[in-house]
Amino acid sequence: MLSLAVRNTKKLIREMSKSDNVRLGRFFTKPETARQMAGAFTFVSRYSVRVLDAGAGTGILSAALIEALAQSGGVTEVYLTCYENNPLYLPRLTDNLERIRKKARHDFHVKVRITILEEDFLTANHPEDERYDYIITNPPQELTDREDLKALFPQIFTTPTFPLACLFSLTAAGLLAEDGQLVTVLPLSTASAVSQTALRKKIFSLATPERIFLYSREKQTSPLRPVLCLKLREGNLPPRDIEMAVSSDDGTPEHTTVLPPLPYDAVVREKDASLLLIHDKDELSDLLLMQNLPCTFSTFGLRVHTGRTLESRYPALLRDKPEPGTIPLLHPKCLKDGVVQFPLPGVPKQYLIPSVKSLAQPAKNILLLKRVPAKSDKRRITCAACLKNSVPAYFSTSNKLNYIDVDGDEQMDPGFLFGLLGFLSSAPVDIYLKMVSKSGQLNAKELSSLPLPTAEQLRMIGGRLMAVRSYKADYCDKVVRSVLNIL
Repeated sequence: MLSLAVRNTKKLIREMSKSDNVRLGRFFTKPETARQMAGAFTFVSRYSVRVLDAGAGTGILSAALIEALAQSGGVTEVYLTCYENNPLYLPRLTDNLERIRKKARHDFHVKVRITILEEDFLTANHPEDERYDYIITNPPQELTDREDLKALFPQIFTTPTFPLACLFSLTAAGLLAEDGQLVTVLPLSTASAVSQTALRKKIFSLATPERIFLYSREKQTSPLRPVLCLKLREGNLPPRDIEMAVSSDDGTPEHTTVLPPLPYDAVVREKDASLLLIHDKDELSDLLLMQNLPCTFSTFGLRVHTGRTLESRYPALLRDKPEPGTIPLLHPKCLKDGVVQFPLPGVPKQYLIPSVKSLAQPAKNILLLKRVPAKSDKRRITCAACLKNSVPAYFSTSNKLNYIDVDGDEQMDPGFLFGLLGFLSSAPVDIYLKMVSKSGQLNAKELSSLPLPTAEQLRMIGGRLMAVRSYKADYCDKVVRSVLNIL
């Protein structure tokens, strides 16, 4: 059935002009993706079921789902509803569904009763009793600024434009029957975009994620962007685990990696309903390692602070050279291979007159971190140890830095300090932050919740780094993996 629908759709594409061929072909679901989406459903033996294809196009997804249902052997009658209002697709959709109906009856003795609704799925009047056991959709991925949709989704439409696919998915989730299932394709940004937090919370209150497919398309030259495919089930009772798979193409088995199930709470973050997306088994290994670490900064009385001096606010206090009463002002450029280099030749505004008392901080053993990584930085965290005896009695830090310090008058011992430096410079931390952070900029709140090893492990890491006086990221990674026994 799927092959039949695909062949018929290709005829439509060939009938178009060459320029339309490129434009039109991009809108149809690839057969590999359709087969994988249909295979995500869990079919239950039932005499009759209701199926919805929202934005059916030429019926490729309908064909894949009817084929999977028929092959499951647990259904005798299917009520299929397709929404499609594009006049270019409707003749081919009608033809495809009629062929599918006949083939299902002849090959599998399954009756397919078809309803085609030639209207906009989002603005259609959906009666209270319109409910479906299985919903499949690969909706348009473009952004929309339609005023009628803003009026329909006022709490969801939080930006001037919004992805149509998200609105399709939300509407579809609201049409699920009890224990019904939805498989939908969404933009990758939906996983964590702040602007879509209200949308995620609303969808997940109607249907709970059970399975995630990530189409990374890393090995393709296709102009299609990476997308996210979610399988959800009606209700808000979460499963114990979530299944996850990553395809480097459109979903062929040979290019799809199935990852071990992950705890639901590890994938779906309770606070904002964002999704933690994992791309391969190495990322999974590092994620599990990080999640099992027992400590955080608060365990050791550490706090993450933002640098004290915002240069644009105090330009009159900055100096190019040391003068009586000035103190060093440490910039991100001072962080080099794990140590602080100061002063830097030829760099202006490296000194500060601390006429505002809060700008000066006493010399202590602290760890400095860049807030915004540069493109040339190897890792998301670039840090350097600042030792008490390496700076004057008072100095200041640029607002473009974060720094980690112990509360009160106490300070970190050098072994612990360099152990923390080595751990934060390692690849597991870098991968973890890429998965959980919503932006490239490091903020104090995200850093404060970062899992850490024990003090003993940190001092072991620091001791090995100090023994050879090498604090480069690659060497830190080797030492951390050795101490924490990462394979």
